[in-house]
Amino acid sequence: MRLHRSLAVFVLAGPLVFGCAPSVTVDAPDIEVTQPNLSFPAAPVGAPPNTTVTGQFMLSSNKLGAAGGPDAGAFKKIERLDLIRLAFAADTGIEDFSFLTHLTVTATNPDSLRIVACRNRPVVQILDYDVPPGTGAVLAIPMSPPVDLRSLWACPSLSVTVQATGDPPQFDWSLDVVFSLSVRISQ
Repeated sequence: MRLHRSLAVFVLAGPLVFGCAPSVTVDAPDIEVTQPNLSFPAAPVGAPPNTTVTGQFMLSSNKLGAAGGPDAGAFKKIERLDLIRLAFAADTGIEDFSFLTHLTVTATNPDSLRIVACRNRPVVQILDYDVPPGTGAVLAIPMSPPVDLRSLWACPSLSVTVQATGDPPQFDWSLDVVFSLSVRISQ
């Protein structure tokens, strides 16, 4: 019995003593990142039907330990970073999305001028969606297939643009945007 315990301790502790680390893989199938209160300007007075208004926000990959900073190597450990669902929730100034006919969401890296590794990164189209009539206060859209965001996450920040087309109100309004991500990290 004592030999088995000693052998088990050696098998478990040996790699650590000799400089080897155990391999660990983490699958996180549904992580939510929320951008609250994304503001949109009022539609101009007398705007024609199907007017497009734009809202924009930044996500920092540094805050999630993916790029830059002291943990720059963490990005290399991310095997998969997929957007699996995008949700919008009515916020200030609106009760629902019945006034919308179309939503477009794109993302890019705004650091391309100051960070060489971020140059020539493409604009990734995340969503090009015809909003069904009678849409309520929450619009949840599954991404099929999932949108691969890994290439954009290598830079310190991600600029996301939301274009809302329809008959927007003639006053400022906002919505919440929720990114549901599926991540796989190996160490």
